[in-house]
Parts: sequence; C-alpha cells; structure tokens
Amino acid sequence: MLLKASASLAQTAPATPPAPPPAANEQQVSVPVPRAVSLLADVVGVLVSRNEGQDKVQALIERRRERKKKGPQSIDFSVPKNRLTRALGLAD
Repeated sequence: MLLKASASLAQTAPATPPAPPPAANEQQVSVPVPRAVSLLADVVGVLVSRNEGQDKVQALIERRRERKKKGPQSIDFSVPKNRLTRALGLAD
C-alpha cells in the first residue's frame, strides 16, 4: 500500500512557475479614436439592431448622449517590447 502512494506522488507534474508580469515584456499603448469612427460604429450598431420596440433615431440619439458623457474614446492595447516596436517608437 505504501508503494502505491509513493508511486502516485512521483507521477504528479511539478508546479509551473508563475508567468512573468506583462509589464516586463509589454507596454500599454492608448490610441484615441476619432469621433467619425465612433459615430459610424453607433449608426451601424443601431441600424442593424433588431429592437423593434424602439425608434432607431431615438436609439441613436441616446447612444450619442452616452458617448458624450464618457468623453474622448480611446483603445488600450499592449505592444510587445522588441527591436521592431522600439524602432517604430511604440515601446521604450
């Protein structure tokens, strides 16, 4: 019985070390989105929606009001730190 217990412990995989923090290998980049892009996204989103109970023009006006309250829109993404991104000026 003792041999079976020790044999099963030997077959378990060792714990993997935690991954390095993303800040060491990547840099966060924030890009502002132009108003035209957000307007186009709102218009298309309202036009293709299937909400029959609500007027599409009113839905578009409400979406634009919400976006104005939020302020400028931006997209955040991480860029790997390597020779190419440093040459392009995307990473330090």
